[in-house]
Amino acid sequence: MKNFSDEAVAALARAIGIDAQEITRRKAFLEFDETDVSLLTELRAHLQDVSQHFVNDFYTHLIKFEETRRFIPDAPSLERLKRTQAAYFDSLTAGDYGPEYILHRLRVGVVHQHIGLEPKWYIGSYNKYLVGLLPELWRLLGDDPDKFLATYHALQKIAFLDMGLALDTYMQANRHTTLGLKRYAENIIASLPAGLIVVNDTLKVRSVNRSFREMFGLENGEDVFGRELADILPLPDLRQQAQTVLASGMALRGIDVALDEKWLRLTITGIQLAEEEEEEEELLVVVEDITELKAQAAHIEQLAFYDHLTGLPNRRLLHDRLQQALSVSTRDHLYGAVLMLDLDNFKRINDTRGHDVGDRLLAEVALRIQSCVRLTDTVARLGGDEFIVMLVDLSPDEAQASLHAEGVGKKILAAINQPCMLANQLHHSSASMGLCLFLGQNATLDELLKRVDNAMYQAKSSGRNALRFYDPQIQASLETRIALESELRNALPGHQLKLYYQIQVDNTQGVLGAEVLLRWEHPQHGMVLPDQFIPIAEESGLILPIGEWVLRTACEQLKVWAANSLTENFLLSVNVSARQFRQPDFVAVVGKILAQTGVNPQRLKLELTESLVLHNIVDTIDKMKALNRQGIHFSMDDFGTGYSSLSQLTSLPIQQLKIDKSFVRNMGGNHKDAVVVQTIIGMAHNLGVAVIAEGVETEEQRACLERFGCPTYQGYLFGKPMPLREFEKLALQVSTARATTKPLIFIQATP
Repeated sequence: MKNFSDEAVAALARAIGIDAQEITRRKAFLEFDETDVSLLTELRAHLQDVSQHFVNDFYTHLIKFEETRRFIPDAPSLERLKRTQAAYFDSLTAGDYGPEYILHRLRVGVVHQHIGLEPKWYIGSYNKYLVGLLPELWRLLGDDPDKFLATYHALQKIAFLDMGLALDTYMQANRHTTLGLKRYAENIIASLPAGLIVVNDTLKVRSVNRSFREMFGLENGEDVFGRELADILPLPDLRQQAQTVLASGMALRGIDVALDEKWLRLTITGIQLAEEEEEEEELLVVVEDITELKAQAAHIEQLAFYDHLTGLPNRRLLHDRLQQALSVSTRDHLYGAVLMLDLDNFKRINDTRGHDVGDRLLAEVALRIQSCVRLTDTVARLGGDEFIVMLVDLSPDEAQASLHAEGVGKKILAAINQPCMLANQLHHSSASMGLCLFLGQNATLDELLKRVDNAMYQAKSSGRNALRFYDPQIQASLETRIALESELRNALPGHQLKLYYQIQVDNTQGVLGAEVLLRWEHPQHGMVLPDQFIPIAEESGLILPIGEWVLRTACEQLKVWAANSLTENFLLSVNVSARQFRQPDFVAVVGKILAQTGVNPQRLKLELTESLVLHNIVDTIDKMKALNRQGIHFSMDDFGTGYSSLSQLTSLPIQQLKIDKSFVRNMGGNHKDAVVVQTIIGMAHNLGVAVIAEGVETEEQRACLERFGCPTYQGYLFGKPMPLREFEKLALQVSTARATTKPLIFIQATP
């Protein structure tokens, strides 16, 4: 290779038209981006150990053929070529695909053309590399099929980029060779495992490759040119998706659909034939058969989350569902219950009648338990003869929830008591059961399971075939809660409560202001999370003085900001609790604070949840209108998670909808959440109210929201909740960066 100087290769690049812009376009056409670079770079370390083995196999294959063996005259040449080949394979995943990489690829192409290596062997080597690497890739990434496909596609892209550069060197040397290379390239495309179908802008088929024909049973000689896309690929929504790509110019990827007994994954992308006098727009549909991957994923999920004997959720899935149930209970203020049961004298069955009979009994018990609960409840097997039942959404009243849970428990015990036939012999069973209620975060998941386990052993100790509630030792946790409530009473006078500020921005004006969030800096326990003390404050009534302090402190801060031109337009959003809003004098209290602080009420925004405003909606509307008349605006927090109807929404005097972060977080990978977000934004626009999205953590989420029509955002992408001084510094940096190049000014204000 050294015989070809850098100047000669650079001249060849100029002759072919290979420059930075051309390479950028080629990478874009291949959709080779930083994600691919990251995947290849990550792969590199994994391939170090197998690289030499792979190179040895590669040359073992090459020397089988006379056409390629003639380029390896002796053992030293073979070892030199192996080192060169190893370096090349390493460069494919090195992550550096800049100018030096491109020139080196051209130099290799020149050498191969110069020594007379025919294109079919050159391109075939790429195919050998890609195909030979598949098993190793599957070994490394087989447990993550999506990453396996993405990584393999990244390898294909960089290999095809290299092939394109090699083809350019051959075309420059000989047009006849170029035509041959074109045919071989087409053969490689034809032999790709993915099915390819090209259609024109009227969705008429232009061509399909061999894999597509095999995938859908098309005869090799069968003419498909001009046929409707839907005739060749009868998939729901395909026409609409194809037209969407044509209209938007944006590719659609990762479309998983079921067809007959197959699972297919589609990628639809546009093709521009720019060299034609009249540009013709075409679509390329890539079809991958992922039936086996789906089956493997389902099997892996079954092994990971379900008990193989009973088909019930296992301990891992139970933990996930319990954690979710605790969160939902916190949000909805509804009791749930956990029941743990253990079959009495089960060991005797295994010992006397064998494990097969014991397994049949466990499967039968699982069915009987499931027949006693709702579809929304969960029955799980922890292992052995232990089962867990999780009941959700019982009641907001503890006594009613206890009665309901006890009734279900007795029903389960009665079902287990019914005789069953095992191996032609009638068998009677019984079980001991423990029961423990939960409400929100009054206990951690581990504590909850310990409590119900203790209750179950109390049932066993009482003589078996019984149900016992968690014993009165629960009083200990209640005393802890009481102690925390007592300490919370001193938090406000002791200046332990602090306001944190989370920045709110839009895509035109920059910083709009912030949402104020309450924090408790406990002198012994450190930072106490709001989820721990807000429910106590609500239940004890302490939320009233605390809420008034929050509102007053926010107004005082707005007054300080009003004195500075850089911050005078900042807004503050303040959350109002249900108990606080329901106070008869709430409007008067707010008016008094506004008068005493002298703040501009239009800079203040009160955030209410859907569940709050829908309770006694007539009273809610009266209070909101009264505060509207004073200049205060309202934002509906966590919008989309409640059950408000359009008629109720239109009657509320709100000025802003706040899209819940759960929809924002999932909209990139969940079509339904994306539709909800678009619907909320469209509804807000039609009603003439503003819209803001919370929980925005990535630029992709922000860009997606902007495309949907939401210009205002809050989330970790812009800043976490932070103390006042830090917020002011951040806000002024953002504002100054957007508006002026003057030095930053830091506002000095009393928190």
